[in-house]
Amino acid sequence: MYQIYCDNTLLYDPRDEGSAILSGKVSLAVNATGELTFTLPPMHRGIDLIRKLSSVVQVFDGGELLYEGRVLDSKADMYHTVTYTCEGTLAYLLDSIQRPRAYHDLTPASYLSDKIAQHNGQVEAGKRFALGTVEKQAMNYDAREDNQYTNTLDTIMDKLVDSNGGYLRVRKQDNTRYLDYLESYGRTSGQVIRFGENILDLTEHISAADVITVLIPLGKAEEAEDGEKGRRLTIESVNGGRDYLEDPEAVALYGRIVGTQTWDDVTVASNLKAKGQEYLANARNLSATMELTAIDLHLVDVDIDRIKLGDMIRVVSPPHKLDKYMMVSKREYNLVDPREDKIVLGDTMAALTEKQVALQKSIEKQKDISASVEEVRGSVYMLAGEVNTAKQDVSELGGKVQVLETDTTEVQAALQGINNNITALERKNSELSEDIREDRIRMQELEWSDQQMEETMQGILARLEALEGGAQK
Repeated sequence: MYQIYCDNTLLYDPRDEGSAILSGKVSLAVNATGELTFTLPPMHRGIDLIRKLSSVVQVFDGGELLYEGRVLDSKADMYHTVTYTCEGTLAYLLDSIQRPRAYHDLTPASYLSDKIAQHNGQVEAGKRFALGTVEKQAMNYDAREDNQYTNTLDTIMDKLVDSNGGYLRVRKQDNTRYLDYLESYGRTSGQVIRFGENILDLTEHISAADVITVLIPLGKAEEAEDGEKGRRLTIESVNGGRDYLEDPEAVALYGRIVGTQTWDDVTVASNLKAKGQEYLANARNLSATMELTAIDLHLVDVDIDRIKLGDMIRVVSPPHKLDKYMMVSKREYNLVDPREDKIVLGDTMAALTEKQVALQKSIEKQKDISASVEEVRGSVYMLAGEVNTAKQDVSELGGKVQVLETDTTEVQAALQGINNNITALERKNSELSEDIREDRIRMQELEWSDQQMEETMQGILARLEALEGGAQK
């Protein structure tokens, strides 16, 4: 059950007819401020309470804080219903500016701590953050310059998150607002999104629009005496005279697609090359997202684990040949009609060319193994058939020999030897069936034994003909 509060005053509770809304939706996404939209009917008491930018709007789900933010704008229609749009508290970082500064011996924690301190010094208490959990332990290089007057959120996203990966998360605990920097959200949902059960719609988006196979990395521009920007730093001095990096596997797969990427804060060629190599390793990947319209079964049964933003969740859809864990990159909650909830799963196809090469090798290996197994299995079946045929032949021969030459000890000994060979063959055949791949040597022994058996049988047949001829006389 959802509730909406504005500055601690109740705006929406489905159990209270006086606190009704016409529509409401919370949209959350990783590394984004998040959005809340809701529409109030005419004469709703909350219309006079809401103040843009200063009012704090909170959405609770069963007593748990789902969303917190501020009102950005409102829109009233001809029937005097008013729709409000809010942005999440991460947007408070838009209200401060980071001044130019040089850094050395950086860590993610020290960099983020400095940015938060600068932000807190420029805003009122209600917009401040405390440094929270920092799971990232190292920057991708040690020195940098932030030389632009950019807002704090854009600075952190550009210089830290986009550069080093990971996720920003706002977390409120004991009335303190923390800013976490995570490797991952670290939670796997106990629920499964399954075709035919709780999937209402599924759309998969795969794009190659941003693929680059050859990259020209560019660093900080030189300052000319007249103040104009000069030539940018390149990697020629540390890359054998070439100003570009190339991904041979990606070129073989997609062709040569040349692109550039600029890092205004990089002043050392070796650092620029490292940045370029990291960027190029990801630039060859296809971006894949899967948009699901699904029912969160938690709404039906409170004992079922709820699907949350950042969760890793198993998706099973046999018609789409899909059975994998994917990250919930976006989560939409319809506060009035939960059937309209949306779950967006985002997954960049990491190291695509490497995956394809490894997959191709795996397929070829599997083909070889399958062929060998089928070949050996076929040989076993053939030998089993020959053994059964030999059994029948020996049985017939034994009967004839007992009638025609009951005292022919030599023939009886030969028959006993054949029976012994058959018993050995059957035993070896059973061992082959238990572990086919390890029995190729035994196959050779079986073939040799079979040949010996055939030769022995030919000898017995010859003797049998002689015995039959003597009996007729």
